[in-house]
Amino acid sequence: MKWLKDAYLDVVVLLIIALYAFYPNDVLNIVLWVYTVLLLISKLLTFVMPTLNSKANKTSAPPLFYHLVYGLTVAILFYVENLYLGGAWILIWGVSVISFLNTKKSKS
Repeated sequence: MKWLKDAYLDVVVLLIIALYAFYPNDVLNIVLWVYTVLLLISKLLTFVMPTLNSKANKTSAPPLFYHLVYGLTVAILFYVENLYLGGAWILIWGVSVISFLNTKKSKS
């Protein structure tokens, strides 16, 4: 369970998204949009900055954990009918998978 230390921010964001599902308000919406945009930019930067890609994928958390977090995030956002934010998280999820596969391929 040492890997939870690596993934605490993802768990916190998932809890904030769950809170947003039950208590939607403008402040949480802005916080989620700012975090989502920053995360998407950082994920996209991994394609042009290889050192950032190696740092981003240096975690002891199992990949299944991130699939679960991203899947729950997308499901919650679509449940509350925030389709744009849900779509952005689908992009984050897809870019993360591609980045992980590129890193795995380069290690082989």
